[in-house]
Amino acid sequence: MKKILLSAILGLAIVMSCEKKQETVTDQNSSMAATEQNVSEEHATDDHEKSDDHEEGVKLELNNGVKWPVNNEMKPYVAEMETQLKAYQPESGDYKMLAENLSTSNENLVKSCTMTGVPHDNLHVWLAPHMKEIEKLKNADDREHANKIVGELKESMEKYHEYFN
Repeated sequence: MKKILLSAILGLAIVMSCEKKQETVTDQNSSMAATEQNVSEEHATDDHEKSDDHEEGVKLELNNGVKWPVNNEMKPYVAEMETQLKAYQPESGDYKMLAENLSTSNENLVKSCTMTGVPHDNLHVWLAPHMKEIEKLKNADDREHANKIVGELKESMEKYHEYFN
């Protein structure tokens, strides 16, 4: 129950942050909040699911075969997360510190979001499960479990580059 509540709160925080930067709240944002909550609830039912598993009907897709644009203000935070993941040493790295650093970078990513419309919606389809993986890393009990989650986060970053510029 805690995981569902936490995921719903995180999804709402993302939407609220993005909405503050817009003049009006659109129906798309309301729809996105519901989508994120559904994706988060699905992931909460099974901790072993990978971040690219989504609720049926909600899937990440290209823009007619082309990657979606991401605003330049967000790109440094994506790069920051990648650098943190690459620098992590599975044998000796502090996975709790990595989780905190990733969380901070992710918060900055969300705060810098000025995207709207379909590109924004697709970014959130990627971002909601990515955030869930960061939360799982924060709660990892041992290095073996943490390293598995780090692998899933690296896969998530690869997925980001498949769909976004």
